[in-house]
Amino acid sequence: MAALAVAGGLVPSPSALVVLLGAMALGRTVFGVMTVVCHGLGMALTLLLAALVLRRLGDLALPGRLRRLRPYSAAMTATLVLLVLLVLLNVGTGMTLRAVTSLA
Repeated sequence: MAALAVAGGLVPSPSALVVLLGAMALGRTVFGVMTVVCHGLGMALTLLLAALVLRRLGDLALPGRLRRLRPYSAAMTATLVLLVLLVLLNVGTGMTLRAVTSLA
């Protein structure tokens, strides 16, 4: 669980780069570095807390109740990922169309 939190906190973030470059442009480099460090620590703590909560929930009685859904878990996960991708595709298409119409 701690490895998940550490790995999540160490993943490079494009928004962190933007914050650092913006802080450097404003002459407040230390503030930018501290903001990114706090962001990374917050991400690590959030992932650690989520892992601990899920482990606690898993230890309760959920496996017994959800055992009958286990054969379908791969199909349900694939369906969920597909739905999320379709929603994101529609949002991206809408934003692209809005940008194209504003150019004309």
